[in-house]
Amino acid sequence: MKIFLKLLLLFAVMLPLKTYAVTFNVLVLPADLLNVCTNYYCHEEVSNIFAEDVIENFNASAGVNAPSLESVRAAIAANPTLKALTTNTLRKYNRANNIDMEAVKKISDAFSAKSVLLISSTAMTKKSNLRRSVWEVLDLSSSFGIVYPYELETNAVLIDTVNGLVMWSGNYKKKLGNNNNEFKAKSPSEAALKVEQLDMYGKAIVGRSIAQNVILRFFPKTSNPVVSPKSTENAAPSTFFRMNPPSYDTLRSKEIKGENESDFGEIIYGL
Repeated sequence: MKIFLKLLLLFAVMLPLKTYAVTFNVLVLPADLLNVCTNYYCHEEVSNIFAEDVIENFNASAGVNAPSLESVRAAIAANPTLKALTTNTLRKYNRANNIDMEAVKKISDAFSAKSVLLISSTAMTKKSNLRRSVWEVLDLSSSFGIVYPYELETNAVLIDTVNGLVMWSGNYKKKLGNNNNEFKAKSPSEAALKVEQLDMYGKAIVGRSIAQNVILRFFPKTSNPVVSPKSTENAAPSTFFRMNPPSYDTLRSKEIKGENESDFGEIIYGL
């Protein structure tokens, strides 16, 4: 009997323990989600480009799931009430970073998500608060020969829709144009090059950084966060984190032409 009990105990110890992975569903809503091909060049809006990069990083993490923009658009288009609510909510956020928590919760409930990530990308100047799309600025600069230091500003906000709280927010800035502040496209091929450059910037910097910051909120690391020395004005300390600082030099060496240090925003490494 004792031998049987010992064998039973040994068998139980050797059995692999079943683990349950925790997965979080996040609804990613770029401010230009419903503005498909409305610009002169008929290119995807920049907030949509960055949102796709974020979603790709989420779904590769095995810890955070996010539906594709295509499926989100289809679901919204099939529901007129939801479409009107989403359009109005994203317009408010894009124009003045105004977040309607009640509306965001209703939208997230429609997708069975408890977290929503809002993303906006607009072109601005330091002398004006007017927010324009990147392609609108490119069209104006190309048509009228305007030379001005435009800056691409991307904002991201992670919202806990259950408690109506902002879990994290980040701000990223990138100079548009060359060192002479020229941002023009005289041909479709030149415009396509601009899209490629922004896509590279999204994949290497913005999309990766936003996704890693969000993942960090759901799966905190044991490493101590380091406050970024860049662009810390008017921002809470919890906004800026950096893991494995040496990796910054590696990424810096692959800098996209025309970027400066402020282009890198708040970046997390090592996830």
